[in-house]
Amino acid sequence: MYKPIQMLKVTALGALLVSGSVAAAATSADLLKCQKGVESQIRGFTGFVLTKVQGCAEKVVNCKLANEIDAVDPTSCLAAASTACSGIPTDVSSSQTTRRDKVILKCGLIPFMELEQYVAGLGFFNVASACSAANVNALMDCIFTDSRCATEHQVFVIDPRAQDSLTTAGIAASFPCVGP
Repeated sequence: MYKPIQMLKVTALGALLVSGSVAAAATSADLLKCQKGVESQIRGFTGFVLTKVQGCAEKVVNCKLANEIDAVDPTSCLAAASTACSGIPTDVSSSQTTRRDKVILKCGLIPFMELEQYVAGLGFFNVASACSAANVNALMDCIFTDSRCATEHQVFVIDPRAQDSLTTAGIAASFPCVGP
């Protein structure tokens, strides 16, 4: 009597595996590789965003302060700053895409539910829920977009004139989170 029940269990498991309903569990090494990839790429990306956006804002502020304090005509300085800043939105978007894709390469084969679950997974359930992410691509888009926005806001905290500066440079629309 034990053998038929055991055979039934093996047959049912085999049917599930053939139908693709049961995904292979990720190893701890896979999960750690994914987590380290997320952390490393986000850290690099946010550092890049901070450097680029804050650098642009600083160029414009320098021109405006020279005008406000020393009565220097800011026209040529602002034109040079705007030219220097013009490629930043494209650079930031390209970096976001490239870094996100690197993370997806490290995390893409891990079953999505293991990225979400807290125990025996990476614990991204709150992020996935808040973003309505249903797969690793959507989850990584959400993580990178949220990190970018937080970094843009940090630029504003560091430089309260940043939003005005980016508006002057003509790129404020590309960085909507620079502000209060």
